[in-house]
Amino acid sequence: MPQGLSYEEAASIPLVGLTSYQAINEVIQARPGDKLLIQAGSGGVGSFAIQYAKAMGIHVATTGSNRGKALIESLKPDEFINYQEQDFSKVLKDYDGIFDTLGGVNLDKSFQILKPKGVIASISGFPTEKMHES
Repeated sequence: MPQGLSYEEAASIPLVGLTSYQAINEVIQARPGDKLLIQAGSGGVGSFAIQYAKAMGIHVATTGSNRGKALIESLKPDEFINYQEQDFSKVLKDYDGIFDTLGGVNLDKSFQILKPKGVIASISGFPTEKMHES
């Protein structure tokens, strides 16, 4: 176990790794060269998912804030959308997959950038009533 981590912190590492693996490989079935949006890139799951997807040769876009920008940039996604300044649904298009970790209006907007037959993997709960409008 890495020094400086509590047992609780160390126990979470396999959880975020498995969550990322299952979403990217089993649900989205992303392949090298695919375009994947990972929401909330500075979060525990998002930051792991970025690294994993990049290692697979996937084009990764992610969202985040000014507060998480330095961490996200250190992970080297292909695109970073600062949600405080831009709306990802207006900037991105034709994505093969979306890994949604936020839900709500972000999940609704995700359908606007998804290409036909694209896949969304969401760990955020149930969709909103407005989803059918997207």
